[in-house]
Amino acid sequence: MFLLGTYSYTQSAPYKKHAPWVGDTLQGIPCRGPSMRFGPFDYLYRHQLPGKLGIVEKHHFDPNVEQLVKGQTTTSPMGDISYTLTAWPNHHRALYSAIRYRLNTWKSTTKSRYTNAECFLQRAIHFSPKDGTTYMLYGILLHQTGHKSAALENYRKALAIQPQNAQTKYNLALLLVDLKEYVEAKEYAVELYSKGYPLPGLKDNLKSAGQWHAEDEKKLHTDLNGISKVEQ
Repeated sequence: MFLLGTYSYTQSAPYKKHAPWVGDTLQGIPCRGPSMRFGPFDYLYRHQLPGKLGIVEKHHFDPNVEQLVKGQTTTSPMGDISYTLTAWPNHHRALYSAIRYRLNTWKSTTKSRYTNAECFLQRAIHFSPKDGTTYMLYGILLHQTGHKSAALENYRKALAIQPQNAQTKYNLALLLVDLKEYVEAKEYAVELYSKGYPLPGLKDNLKSAGQWHAEDEKKLHTDLNGISKVEQ
């Protein structure tokens, strides 16, 4: 679990460009997907295109679709997620919904009629390579499906683009715990929790690995002068 923060740009940019399907599925099959009927538009510049974003979100990405409850114009919510991502390839929340759908059906032996999340993610990265959030999201999918080396690579790329992104640091640290890279993981944990990061999973994982102790907890509440930050 993680908190999905989004980032945007305000400078002028070419909004409409080709967004080809690239890469392979996690099973090594070349990615294929629907053709574009509207867009594609770069989600980093969404605040400059509120009308075009609003059209898609109003008709294809309501809360039921985002939470995978039901589709808005299709039986499956993935149908509307697919339309959203075809128009806005790096739509962060839609990508995360696609990831959740993929993980929910990961072990199913029935072939899905919809494009896999990893294909949407690779297309998004190719379409908008300066969007660090898409690298982070791809890292999440790769991590959750056991592709840890590739996940690490994508988290590193995400952090290189957005060095202050707390969500990326959190997810990277979770992976580092899995990889038994405890020193670096703990550094991120102290940094994040000392700033009030709300999700306890990283700390819990470090505790389970025997890598989080009372003195580590104390670091979160005490500054260099030994004064409690909570009391200040």
